[in-house]
This record gives sequence, C-alpha cells and structure tokens, in this order.
Amino acid sequence: MYTMQLELPELGIPLTIERNMTLAEFEAFCFANPDLHIERESDGKLIIMSPVSFISGDRENEIAIDLGLYARQYGGRALSSSTGFKLPDSSVRSPDASYVTDQQLEPFSEEDLRHFLAVVPVFITEILSPTDSLKEAKDKMQDVWIANGVKLAWLVDIDNDRLWIYRADGTVDLVSPLDGVVTGENVLPGFEFDLKWFKK
Repeated sequence: MYTMQLELPELGIPLTIERNMTLAEFEAFCFANPDLHIERESDGKLIIMSPVSFISGDRENEIAIDLGLYARQYGGRALSSSTGFKLPDSSVRSPDASYVTDQQLEPFSEEDLRHFLAVVPVFITEILSPTDSLKEAKDKMQDVWIANGVKLAWLVDIDNDRLWIYRADGTVDLVSPLDGVVTGENVLPGFEFDLKWFKK
C-alpha cells in the first residue's frame, strides 16, 4: 500500500490517499476537481497549490501576453499556467507560462490534445510568490524542468528585483536589477520581453 501525500503548505495540513494513482487516474482526478491546481511529482506525490494573489496573477499574465503574441507571429503554442505537462520522469507539472513548437505537436491527435500532453515545453517561466522557497524553486528549475528537457527557463523573483536564466547546456545567468530586455535566445528566435512590465 502506498500512501500519497497531498500537501497544503499554507495550512500545514497533510492529506493522504491510501493508494497510488496512475497517470490516467491522476488526470481524471484533476478534471473532476477543476478548482484545484494540482501537480504530480515523479514519486507520485501530489501537490495542491492555492490560487495566486492579484499581483502574482498580473505578473504571470505579462509574460503570457508576449508569449501569445509571439506564437501568433511565429507559430507554436503559448500555454497558460493551468496547463499540465506529462514529463519523462512521470511527473505532471504546470509552469506559470510555457511555449511548445508546432513540430512538437505534430505527432499528437486532436483527442491527445484534450488530455495532459506528454510533451516537454522548449521554454518555461516560473514566477516566485511571497510564500515560495527560493531553494525549492531553484531545485525545480534544474531537477525538473531542465532535467526533463526544457531548453530555456526563467525563474523570476520580482520582489527582489532579479531573474535567473537556465539553459539546457547547464549554464545559469542572473539578471539583476530587472531592467532592459531578455530574449528567447536561440530557443525562441525573435522573442523579447521588456522587464519593465514586471514592475509597472
């Protein structure tokens, strides 16, 4: 018997399910509870996250706007923070913003797209909230996103005026303060984001 923990970090209250869920069961559980934002770790543990504050939602939307406009011009799909991706390590994760190329989507049918897709975004962004642990967020960037095949990832700490750029080759750059423009480099050619939109 496997006890699966559902973390409610704000309350400090663990809930348990006394049986491991398959990925299909996890998807059905999520779709049956659309008001919950849930991720699945590679060991089967579920993490339930609370809705974000107004300012956090506004900051997430700024990058989503520019990604959406980029996708309209260059192709591919820009996905919202509610999108679940089935990653190679068996986790199911939902970044704050993400981008998938048209080539990545070619093998999938219309029916596939109605489920959590087994595809790794080429680009993701995570924005720290006041309750997030910086160490855990950094570990997630390296051990989840980059380790599973993301090519370019941004971790944004707006309250402390800094952004980390993670790349598939293992390099990490710190941008501080949040001034100027960051780009999609060779992963999203032509994509630019003006950091002033995080500080309006």
